[in-house]
Amino acid sequence: MNCMIVDDEELAHSVIEEYISRTPFLKLKKNCYHAFEAMEELQKSKIDIIFLDINLPEITGIEFLKSTPNLPMIIFTTAYNNYAIEGFNLNAVDYLLKPFSFERFLQAANKCFHINKMNQKQTIDSATNHSEFIFVRCNNEDIKINLDTIVRINGLKDYVIIHTLDNKYIVHSTLKAILEKINSSDFIRIHNSHIVSLKHLQSIGKNSVTIDNTKLPLSSRFKEPLMNFVRNHF
Repeated sequence: MNCMIVDDEELAHSVIEEYISRTPFLKLKKNCYHAFEAMEELQKSKIDIIFLDINLPEITGIEFLKSTPNLPMIIFTTAYNNYAIEGFNLNAVDYLLKPFSFERFLQAANKCFHINKMNQKQTIDSATNHSEFIFVRCNNEDIKINLDTIVRINGLKDYVIIHTLDNKYIVHSTLKAILEKINSSDFIRIHNSHIVSLKHLQSIGKNSVTIDNTKLPLSSRFKEPLMNFVRNHF
C-alpha cells in the first residue's frame, strides 16, 4: 500500500519512515511538508494512506481533510489529542498521538490493510458481478429466468433447452451464446451439448456428472477445467 507523510516536522518524517520500512505491506511514496504539496502529489500518484499531521502551516490537517474530495485513508499523527473526535467524525481510520510506538503504528496500519482488502474484494465482486436473471425468447414471449433456478442447459443444433427447478424452456440459441449471456462463473460447460449449474451439481464421476438426479456425459475436453474449478473453489 502506497503511503504519504504530511507533516512539517523532520523528526516526525524520520520516525514514520522507519516504521513504514518495518511494515511489509507499506511503501513510502512521498514526503510532504504542507497540505498544498500533498494536494499536488495526489494528482500525480496513487496513494492509499496519508499519515497526516494536524498542526500544519497555511492550512491545518483538518482543513485539508475537509477541503479535499476523494482522499485516501487518513491516519492522523499529532501531538494534540483535542482533535480526536473531529478526526473520527471526518472518517479518519485512526488517530496516533505523538510520540507513538511502532506497535501502535502497526495497529493503525493493519486497520488500513483490512479496509483495503475489503474494498478490493468489493471492487472485484462489482466488476465480475452478473445479473441475477436473464430474459430469453420462448413461445413468442420474453421470459425472465432467475439464474439460481437454472439447473442445466443442453443444446440441440440451433436450440437449447434450459432446465430450471420447476420448468424447461426451448430457446432458439446456441450453448456458446447462452453461456455468454448468462456470464456467470456458477455455470460451466461439461460437454459439447451440456452446461451445468455448479450450485446444483451433485457428483462428478470418471466420465459423467450427476445433477438433479440426472447423469450427464463429461467430455475429456471439459473435465480438466471442471476439476480445476472444483479444486479452487471447494
